Amino acid sequence: MKKIGQSFGGIVGGLIFIVIAVILLWWNEGNNVRNLKTTSEMSKTYIDISSDSINPNNEGKLVATYGKLLNEEELFDTVFDVKVVTPLLKRIVEVYQWKEESETDEDGETYNYTKVWSSELIDSGSFHESNHINPTTKPYQDEEFTSTNVKVGAFNLSVDQIKSLSTKGTVSEFNQEKISELDYTIYGSYLTNSANLNSPQIGDVRISFEYNNSTDVSILAVQTGNTFTDFVSSSEKRINRVMDGVHSGAEMIDVIKTENRMLKWMLRIVGIILCIGGFSVILKPISTITGFIPIVGNAVGAVVFVVSLLCGLALSLIVIAIAWIRFRPLLGIGLLVVALILVFLLVTKLKKKNQSAMINNESISQNDNINSNQNM
Repeated sequence: MKKIGQSFGGIVGGLIFIVIAVILLWWNEGNNVRNLKTTSEMSKTYIDISSDSINPNNEGKLVATYGKLLNEEELFDTVFDVKVVTPLLKRIVEVYQWKEESETDEDGETYNYTKVWSSELIDSGSFHESNHINPTTKPYQDEEFTSTNVKVGAFNLSVDQIKSLSTKGTVSEFNQEKISELDYTIYGSYLTNSANLNSPQIGDVRISFEYNNSTDVSILAVQTGNTFTDFVSSSEKRINRVMDGVHSGAEMIDVIKTENRMLKWMLRIVGIILCIGGFSVILKPISTITGFIPIVGNAVGAVVFVVSLLCGLALSLIVIAIAWIRFRPLLGIGLLVVALILVFLLVTKLKKKNQSAMINNESISQNDNINSNQNM
């Protein structure tokens, strides 16, 4: 009875999953169309320029350029006495904490707890089990240090562009005396208060420093004076990219297109999985009730899985199709036809199941009548 009660209670959770899936799928398709329009617009309007000099004729235009990243400023983290000549330096403070993960199976919802390093504080007050307690504060905060004069050729990088630079460099040399004064020790590229970083305890801290060590960078943005600002597309998407290496405008736009495709499919898959999972939770009481009968329970469980899969796919495709009709009419109509075919197959399958069940019942009834007459 407890399993049945949990299954029925999960119906609300299933409905929530489906609502979230529908919202996510709808937003994703609209966002994808805006991204496609933006990259198409950029491809038609950008111009490749040299970074060696500033041409006033390019003022306000979307430009693509590249050059050596020039910076002579040394950045300081005075707390830990870290000094690096770089455009961008980051202090990353991680705390060893409990992380809660839940999973649902036929026995209900179970909770698993693992220990992880995280720069974000994990609120253990919301944990299902109260005996896993995380610290509520960090002794030091994450920090970002930026140079005030970073150039690519004749152009100055904006603050936002400097902050978007990659940080592939890692600080590994520290002032031993300063670190000891703070009651921390040096462990490779980490500063830590842990007695043993190979076997840390909950609440232990480790601190690392990353910095930009790029040589050549490429820029795709709007030329504004001697610097750059965001390109705002007609779809209200903002583009202001700085990439490591030497790239043409076409190559940078191709990178953006690839990123957009990856995001689109990732969110589509998440939405579809949520949708299928929602139907699975809603239909779970059926398999739970029949689960007490060994053969029937397995058969019904398989049918519930197939129905959940078809319902989830059908609803997902319908949502995507309607979104496409809203944003991309021609493609949307075609996808809607596919979704309706899935619904037709689902209904047909259910009808066949019902007809098969009726035939079996009639056959059993006829056999019972024959046996009854023979006995008489």
